[in-house]
Amino acid sequence: MASIDLMTFDQAAYTPGELVTLTVDYTPDVGSQTFTATAVITDAAGAQVATSSAPFVVNTPAGDVVGVTDDGGHVWAQASDTGTVAVFTTTA
Repeated sequence: MASIDLMTFDQAAYTPGELVTLTVDYTPDVGSQTFTATAVITDAAGAQVATSSAPFVVNTPAGDVVGVTDDGGHVWAQASDTGTVAVFTTTA
């Protein structure tokens, strides 16, 4: 389950017209799928003489999207998103 871990502003207070920067640290949903790889040794006659299998997991992001709204009607623009840290800006 996705979660927002921390929200931080670049300063404590702003004057009108100043740039506000908000950083959101989050944990996205991640799905996983398990596959099995198999190695086979075949002799000169074409007979399988040995096999071995091992599982491996592929983790895939769920495509979560982070957005910001506020009760003052500001328009927030996403400046960046690493997949676990998103940065947004608006004007105070």
